[in-house]
Amino acid sequence: MTSDRILRRGLPILLAVCILALCVGQATARGPAINDIQPYDTIFIYEEGLNLTQLRNATTDNPITALRKYQDDNPDKSLIKSIAVTDDTNFEVQDLLVDGDYGTYYTFSPEDGVTGQVMIREPKIYLDVVLASPYHNERLDGLSVSENTRIAFKIACPDVGAFYTASGVYPATVDIVVTHPGGAETTAIGGMNLAGLNVSSTQFYTDDPGRPGPIALSDLREVGTYTVRAEWSEPAAFDAYAPDSEPVTFTVGKRVGIETGTPTPTPTATPTPTPTVTTPPTTAAPTPTVTTPPTTAAPTTPATTVPATETATPTTVPPATTPTATPLPVWAAIAALGLVVILIGRRR
Repeated sequence: MTSDRILRRGLPILLAVCILALCVGQATARGPAINDIQPYDTIFIYEEGLNLTQLRNATTDNPITALRKYQDDNPDKSLIKSIAVTDDTNFEVQDLLVDGDYGTYYTFSPEDGVTGQVMIREPKIYLDVVLASPYHNERLDGLSVSENTRIAFKIACPDVGAFYTASGVYPATVDIVVTHPGGAETTAIGGMNLAGLNVSSTQFYTDDPGRPGPIALSDLREVGTYTVRAEWSEPAAFDAYAPDSEPVTFTVGKRVGIETGTPTPTPTATPTPTPTVTTPPTTAAPTPTVTTPPTTAAPTTPATTVPATETATPTTVPPATTPTATPLPVWAAIAALGLVVILIGRRR
């Protein structure tokens, strides 16, 4: 009974999930070329030359005239935004028209109404400086590190790395630009090229397999603060308009306990002489002579003889004596024993 009840309830649920999956659709890769947009694809602001013909009504093949955004992503609700499409074979996603309203847009033609849908997103890129593998979880942003440290750069492109692909090809690339303490910029460190890194995943490190590898800070050759940023190099529209990553700084210091270069001698401080002040001699004033009249000695009083005081003889106190206990007479013990015997006899 229980199995039949579960089966009866489970079939409608499974059917509902399947219908929902069909309604939502799955994100598909573009194709055959990167500019050929399929239903449910993700497109990005700044992109140019997009072909939207695969989103037309397959029966009427009427051109698409607008991309529309509806309340709650529901075409049956109110219209929020409409972006005109003058040529659905060569469409440009202008950031001024999207104006930050990213999300689901529906393709529209006056004859057919809603014919399909796409997602519009912003091509974002993030960069971080970390220790080389296997210590990628240790961030170095704002820290001072020894020049014998090995590091790696972490690049994250959540949307481009996931959706900007066609026929297994990921054409987007980024450059990592390092600014030295003196202001010089470069994409090469120690013979390692950090330009044109392929964005083939949502996140990767420069020391991953197939990537340039770990970077030894000793190859930077300068002690001081470095600034690093990631910027788009492909597609050209991203390079021209999409923002770079936020800059990340780190400071390269000397190795602990090792002096590099010629030490600068410390100058010896010269003591400042203290000026000597000469004080003119002071002439002492003459001391007046005072004549003291002779003193008449008082008559001598005869000495009084004080009788000697008698010495008191200390009294000796005998030590306290502890009284010795007197043993009980034998007759008293016998009498007490007899009394006990008589009392015992009466109780019986």
